[in-house]
Amino acid sequence: MPTITFANNKGGVAKTTSTIMTGLALCKRGLRVEVRDLDPSGDATEWAQTASRAGTPLPFVVTPANMRNVDAKSDPDTWVLIDTPPEQMQIVQAGIDAADLVILVTSPGRHDTDHLIEMAKCIDRPLTVLMTLARPGTIALKAAVDKLKAADLMGFSTIIPNLQATLRASGTNVLPTMSGYQEAATELVEAF
Repeated sequence: MPTITFANNKGGVAKTTSTIMTGLALCKRGLRVEVRDLDPSGDATEWAQTASRAGTPLPFVVTPANMRNVDAKSDPDTWVLIDTPPEQMQIVQAGIDAADLVILVTSPGRHDTDHLIEMAKCIDRPLTVLMTLARPGTIALKAAVDKLKAADLMGFSTIIPNLQATLRASGTNVLPTMSGYQEAATELVEAF
C-alpha cells in the first residue's frame, strides 16, 4: 500500500484535517491506515488522544514520527499517511522523501496557490493538489482552480468545502457526510 504525504510549507491550509479525514474515509472503505505525525507540534497526535479520551478512538493508530523514522517499513496492507508541519522545510522534505505520492494541500487564497505552485517545482515525487477550505461558487475558488490547472497541478476533482461540521469534527472520529473527504478517498483509491 502507498505512503502518502500531506504537505505545504504554509500553515492553516488543513493539512492535519485532511490527513485525519482521509484516514477516516479510507477506514470506512475497509482499508487499514496508519498516520505518522511528523509535525513537532503533534496536532494529529493530539487529535487521536482527544478522540480516545472521549471514548471514541480513531480507527487507526497515529504515531509520532521524526526525520529518522518517518520512512520506517509498515505492514504492506496498510496505507501510511504522513502529516507534515508548516515552515520547517527540512522536516517536510523528510516526509516528501518517504512518500509514494505527495498531496499538496491548499486553500483557494491567491497567496496560498502562488506559494503552492512554487513549492511544487521543488518536489521530485509524484504529486497532486487537494483544494480545501473552499467556498463553492466564489471568484477566489475559480481563480485558484484556473491557476492550478494552468500549472498542470489540479489533481483531485473533489474540492473540500469550508464547513462548520468539519471544524467541529476536530478531535473526534466523525467523518462529516458532506465534507468531501469520502469522494477524495475514492479518487485516491482509484489512483492506486
